[in-house]
Amino acid sequence: MPYAKQPLRELRFKELQPLDPWAGVLLATKEGPICPQYDEIYGRLARPVGVSESCILANVHVPLDVYDRRSKAICQKTGLPILVFIHGEGFQAGSGDSDLHGPEYLVSKGVIVITFNYRINVFGYLSLNSTPVPGNNGLRDAITLLKWVQRNARAFGGDPENVTLAGQSCGSVAAHLVSLSKASVGLLKRVILMSGVGNGGFYTASPAYAQSVATMFLGYVGINSTDADKIHEQLIHTPLDKIMEANRIVQLKAGLVSFVPVVEPERPGVTRILDDYPANLVKRGRAKDLPMIVGVTSVECQFFKQRIEYLDMLGIIDDNSIAILPPNITYSVSESEALRLSKITIDKYFEGGATVDKFIKYCTNSFFTYPAFKLAEWTASVGTSAVYMYQFDFDSEFNAVKFGKMLTYPGGGAHVEDQTFVLRVNSLMDPDEKSFPPRTRDDLMKYWMTTFFVNFMRCRSSKSASS
Repeated sequence: MPYAKQPLRELRFKELQPLDPWAGVLLATKEGPICPQYDEIYGRLARPVGVSESCILANVHVPLDVYDRRSKAICQKTGLPILVFIHGEGFQAGSGDSDLHGPEYLVSKGVIVITFNYRINVFGYLSLNSTPVPGNNGLRDAITLLKWVQRNARAFGGDPENVTLAGQSCGSVAAHLVSLSKASVGLLKRVILMSGVGNGGFYTASPAYAQSVATMFLGYVGINSTDADKIHEQLIHTPLDKIMEANRIVQLKAGLVSFVPVVEPERPGVTRILDDYPANLVKRGRAKDLPMIVGVTSVECQFFKQRIEYLDMLGIIDDNSIAILPPNITYSVSESEALRLSKITIDKYFEGGATVDKFIKYCTNSFFTYPAFKLAEWTASVGTSAVYMYQFDFDSEFNAVKFGKMLTYPGGGAHVEDQTFVLRVNSLMDPDEKSFPPRTRDDLMKYWMTTFFVNFMRCRSSKSASS
């Protein structure tokens, strides 16, 4: 279902506008096109049905009988709990489709699952530090979706007072940033963050970084103006193929991520999302009253091994030692301090010589594990609501990540693996396969993960999740 007017023509790079009413009944029984993108990560794990700028769509998955006995738990009085899930893939690609985000496991437990497409890459995060092209539109799209849920929840049997916002990878970062925004107050009750936090190390919200990426993109698309209004005027008339080719080049040159969220000033007519760096907001107590689950996997960066080898990260670091530092560090310290920190990091992780496996351990710790622990520590120190943490360290028999990406690694859980036990990977499972084979370790893990999440979503008191 469309949750806002499609951002076409003069609405490119603008904040989403309310839907125009339509006559009759809108047939919304099939997933629509995904947003324009250049996918370097998921490959055959994703199976989109089409690509279009008319991609602002929500997928609402409701249990067959929304009033069955599972919806009458003691802790749930009216309507079903709602999970709004933000897809990942580096702020550059992905969709909310059920190929990777099958709702079957959760709806069978009496939860409404809403996934959605939002603007990504250059369309979602190009920032010219101006009203015409403000940046952070991907996050604004999520705010728009949450407002849409508030207006329509009861129409599909949901409880607008019991909305959990969740995400995985950069979708988890987006969920965290949205929860920290003043614009989201009253739109959600709790958050679940899977392998990504706003203070994470694999991106930076620095305006200086956003400007450098924007300059690179405008050069490749052939726009020389420095006037934001003129740039926007040219961009709305630039063919999609030309924009996406420039986006592809920037994505390849930038490395793991390119267009990302950015700290922004107040602007007339634009909803402000990120008014300070995420770490500062957390330490000041923003969103301190939202119960939270923060999760990581034990070997996150095994998922990116092929990308790490393709980019020759070891060679890049050998040429420029500062390249080993997380972007949020690089853009917050002086060059001399960056050199000092990079030497400490290399000495710690590359003792005896650099290898891809050593870099993967460093990547897991610095980009995911350490930021997640710091977030939990900061939030628990300033807030009153419960903060739960988990580490997913499980060797599954049917490993969708290993199979889908043709990876091999000795053990542990890589990036995305925990999600596959909460949301069904329909792209790799036959339609008649209800789940993992019964009474297997995989089936038990699916039960544990979904029960943990559903208890957290369903009950007003987050203490119920501890069972």
